[in-house]
This record gives sequence, structure tokens and C-alpha cells, in this order.
Amino acid sequence: MEQSSLKHKLRGGTPTFALFSAIGNAVALEQLALAGYDYVILDTEHTLLSSGELEHLLLAARAANLAVLVRIAAQRYDWIAPLLDAGANGIVAANVKTAAQAQALVAASYYHPLGRRGLNSTRFNAYATTDLASSNQAANQHTVVIAMIESLEGLANADAISAVTGIDAVLEGAADLAQDFGFPWQTQHPEVKAALLHLQAACHKQGCGFIAIPRQLSDLKAWRKREVVHFVIGDDRSIMRRAHQQHLQQHLTELQYDSE
Repeated sequence: MEQSSLKHKLRGGTPTFALFSAIGNAVALEQLALAGYDYVILDTEHTLLSSGELEHLLLAARAANLAVLVRIAAQRYDWIAPLLDAGANGIVAANVKTAAQAQALVAASYYHPLGRRGLNSTRFNAYATTDLASSNQAANQHTVVIAMIESLEGLANADAISAVTGIDAVLEGAADLAQDFGFPWQTQHPEVKAALLHLQAACHKQGCGFIAIPRQLSDLKAWRKREVVHFVIGDDRSIMRRAHQQHLQQHLTELQYDSE
């Protein structure tokens, strides 16, 4: 996929499938590109990925022509400029609770007139070898900005958050939202599921993209009935673990057949 098309896709009806990535290895990231995911979200909220590791991963993604976003912890907007300068295609901000926080996210992610991102020599402008004013405009056209809503406060402000100019999409965070409801990890709880429907409806009303995280295939089908087409379908660690378990089990089963 062409990296520059991701922003357009998230605003439209073309399906996208993404994955959280926390392994922090260039070869592992290369495998995700070969698998065909539309984009990958490098997770710095729940991992100890260093700035050096992120640099290598962004370069690996660039070589593999894989669009990469980076999830940052809540309110760590000071990370945004160096991540975008290093070549990230965009930012996923955890636990956005208010329109003011969404506006601060936009301000940190875009150049004038949308934001106040600091000017510098970056990979996007080929280290100042291209026309800088034009490169700023191009960056604003391609940078992806996603707000995660994963709290009761964020849910209450969903209309205002999704209405902020520059927020391309909202990513649901059912796990943390369930905890805020008092039902940790119960992502299938009726109140949690109703809250996600409310969130999706708010995004639809404001013309903002909505990204679901289906925990099972039936979730995927239910979201498709509501015309949701953008999905984050797991994380690389869990998928690798399940693949290894299945691979081992197949051989153990074959060995059992041979011994009978």
C-alpha cells in the first residue's frame, strides 16, 4: 500500500486492517509488511521501546513501504515532533478525554495553519533538500492523527473530540473503558458494547473515522453491519505466541499418531 493513501483511507470506505506491534524488531516488522497489513501501530504506551529502537523500526518500515503509526501514552505530546520527524506516518494518542486534549494533539502534530508543530530538518523533507514550505503542506496532507477514547469521560465528550479538525479517526479502547465501568477485561459486557456503539455513532455524526478492535470474528461481522470498515485486529506478540502453539501442537499430534 502507498503510505500516503492511509489518511484518505481512514476517512473513507475502503477497508483497512492494522496490528499493534510491540516486539521491537526490524525483521518482525518486515514480516508484518509482507503479510499485507495496511499499517502497523508501534506501541510505546505499554512497552519499553527506546528511541533508538523506534528509529530502526521506522527505517525498516520505510524500506518495506509499510505505513507506521506510533501510539503514545496519554498526554505525552512532547514525543510527537521527534516521532514524526523520524518518519512516523502518524500518531495514535492514548486516552484522549476532552476536546481540549484533542486540540492539543492536533496542534502538536500539524504545521501551520492546523497546528504548531516545530519546524526542523526531517526525513519527510529529505533533510531540507526539498522546498520546505511545500513539504510542510504535504506533511499536513499525509500525517495521520488518531485519538483513542477509552474512558467514561472521553465517552461523554465523544462528539466534541471527534469534531476537532485534524482528528482523522477515533480508535476505541474497550479494555480500559471496561475497567472504567468497573468491569475489567469484560469487553463483551452489554454496557461496554453499548458504549462502543455510542462512540461509533458520534464519529459517524461528526464525519470522523472510527476504528474498531474486534476481539472475535463475530465482533467483526457486527461492526460490518454498522458499515465500520477500519479495524485493528490484535497485536504481534499474541499472534506469534498462538502461531507457535499451533505449530508445536501440530507436531505433537503427529507424533502421537505415529506412536499408535
